[in-house]
Parts: sequence; C-alpha cells; structure tokens
Amino acid sequence: MNTTKKHIIKEVIKAKAGKFFSVEFIKKDGTPRLMLCRTGVKKYLAPNPRPMRRSEVVQKVYDVHKKAYRSFNFDTVTRIDNVKFIEE
Repeated sequence: MNTTKKHIIKEVIKAKAGKFFSVEFIKKDGTPRLMLCRTGVKKYLAPNPRPMRRSEVVQKVYDVHKKAYRSFNFDTVTRIDNVKFIEE
C-alpha cells in the first residue's frame, strides 16, 4: 500500500475529530460502498465489550445510516470526504 495514501486518510480522519465524514471504498466482495460515518462513538457499545486490537490497515467507525459499527481497509479506499484517490 502507498504509505502516502494511508497517511492522508489518517490525517483526514484526525482532522474531523469525531465529526461526520464520508468514505467510499471497495468491499471484500468487490462491490463499492459509500458510508457516512464518524469515529469516537461509544454510546452503542455493549456493556462489557471485548477490547479491540488496533490495526494499521483497518479503521473502525460508526456507520450513521446502518446505526452499527463498521470498518474499512485503507487499501480499498477510493475517496474520503473531498479527497479522491486514483488507482495506479
């Protein structure tokens, strides 16, 4: 993976600081997905959640439309907010 792309994605998420952002990516089954999400949501966690391991390739977020926690792989992101990535 291009480390610059990963760095840009992380910077956009960090700049949002828990506010809403959109991300477009390719799911594992090959279909595109557009998701409105945010980080830092703790309201809907289970009473005693298992601790999640941090990952360098996957970002965990709260999907606003599905009202559930989801994740996306940095490698498959095609757009995050207004930043579009062109596949090489």
